[in-house]
Amino acid sequence: MNPILDWGIHFIAELQTSAPWLAAPARFFSFLGTEEFYLFAMPFLYWCVDIRLGLRFGLILTVSDSLNIFFKLAFHQPRPFWVSDSVRPFSGEGSYGLPSGHAQHAMTVWGTMAAWVKGWLRWVMVALIFLIGFSRLVLAVHFPTDVLAGWLIGGLILWAFLKWEAAVKAWFNRFTSAQKIGLAFAASMMLLIISMAGLALAPSADPSQWEITAARALSLAPGQSAIHPRGTTGMVGVAGTFFGLVVGALLIFQRNGIDARGTWWERALRFLVGAVGLVILWLGLRMVLPRDATVLSQVLRYLRYAVTGFWVAYGAPWVFIKLGLLNTTRVPEQPGTYP
Repeated sequence: MNPILDWGIHFIAELQTSAPWLAAPARFFSFLGTEEFYLFAMPFLYWCVDIRLGLRFGLILTVSDSLNIFFKLAFHQPRPFWVSDSVRPFSGEGSYGLPSGHAQHAMTVWGTMAAWVKGWLRWVMVALIFLIGFSRLVLAVHFPTDVLAGWLIGGLILWAFLKWEAAVKAWFNRFTSAQKIGLAFAASMMLLIISMAGLALAPSADPSQWEITAARALSLAPGQSAIHPRGTTGMVGVAGTFFGLVVGALLIFQRNGIDARGTWWERALRFLVGAVGLVILWLGLRMVLPRDATVLSQVLRYLRYAVTGFWVAYGAPWVFIKLGLLNTTRVPEQPGTYP
């Protein structure tokens, strides 16, 4: 193992030994970077706070996720508990470690929030970015270099998003609705291609010791493996989510958009109704659709996530309007444009 990773193992081991109490808060902050958390955080912003903020949150997260998959495969670096028994992992992460997805996504999504809020709330966002990344060290699922790289790449994505969003939006709005849907599908396929391109850079096999050490650290039953870094299911889901979100947003803005403001009970009911539908779609379809590696299963997975994204962006707001929990409102830009 190289000196930088050796130092990382030593740092994590010292951290876990000298401050074991950090494990509990680390688990909490690490949860704030999971798919399950983002699955409800993005809709909450979209339905209950500000539609444009929620959409930006979802779009930058899907783009960041696709790029993170690519970089993980391209660098194909191990996680700490794959190579050392000196650290105690708190979860069985199976993808490669560099860069940290938690750190990268925290920088992009909470950085987007920081650009939207004002005053002391920005410092809260900065603190979340740090604590989510730091939690991955305490849990021994990332080296310090993984987290630093995640913050760096996430910062570059955030910078590019903020710099070119207006120009891309102006270009996108030149097209008809049908053309926009076609472009959204093409963009989702591009995200999928970017993710899959990493497979060409990843090795065909990993050192067998990685799997042995990881299994020992996690006390896995015989025959189970903690390492599956070249899976494609995550890539497909991200692409499908992106497509569903964009198409749903296009359709909702053809209705002149929505105003997410309202009384606290209206917002609470929106979130409750929308979350129930979200769970039914996301979890229900997961239970009934095949989950193997066949082409058909991957197509169905894309559709499952596309339907879920569409529910968030259009289906749920349509239900809210029918239930009298939400009113359409003319937005400052022209109806039908990307928000």
